[in-house]
This record gives sequence, C-alpha cells and structure tokens, in this order.
Amino acid sequence: MRPTIVLLSPLDDHQELMARLRCAGSYSEGPFLDRLERGEYVFGVDFSGDVLDEFEETEIAGAMSKLGDFRAILLEYSDVPGVRELLAEVLRGLSGLLDTNYGDLLEYSEVLKRFERDPSWDWRSASG
Repeated sequence: MRPTIVLLSPLDDHQELMARLRCAGSYSEGPFLDRLERGEYVFGVDFSGDVLDEFEETEIAGAMSKLGDFRAILLEYSDVPGVRELLAEVLRGLSGLLDTNYGDLLEYSEVLKRFERDPSWDWRSASG
C-alpha cells in the first residue's frame, strides 16, 4: 500500500472538501478506493470514513474537541510533492485536521503555512 494521510473536517467543510477533491482532476469511483488522476499523479480516495475504525478513542475525542462532529477522508498518494500540490489547492479556506500518519495531527491552516514557509517540507521525515 502507498502512503496515506487522513483529512478530518467538520461537517460543512467536509462536504466542500469532497466536492473540491472530485473536481481536482479526473475522478472515478472504484471498488475499494476511488481514483483521482491529476497530471502525473494518481491518488486513492476513500470518503467512507472507515479509516476512523483505526483511530484510538483518545484520538477521536481530541479531534472532536477541536472540530465538533467531523468526518474523515483517506487519501493515498505516491509522493509528497504531488499530495502537497493537491492539498495546497483543496484545503484553502477550510478548517480541519490533517493526520500525517507519522504522529502529527495538524490544522489545515498550519499545513498551508508550512507549505508556504518550506515548499519542500516532508512530514514523513523526523526533521520535519
């Protein structure tokens, strides 16, 4: 399996984020993961929220304390530059948390600021 991130958004922003992802390239539904093709990059997308089954209760409670009721989107990617470009486009103006799957839960606004400060930022590295 390729690397993944999880996008946690309050209900209103979740609907908008789903719409933005569907319009961010060539989008098609699949049996397990939907497919988003964007230039040379291909992403797997899961809107089902099933990824929350893998979260611990404390992680869910922490997200709820920041977001209220929320939904999750699993995003599978092949490399950081491609997903960074996609996120910079679709997260702008939305609230939520990005779970890097590398131990960090970052607010969307912080992620976008970090992209601006350090265009080569890779959340997977220990020095990130």
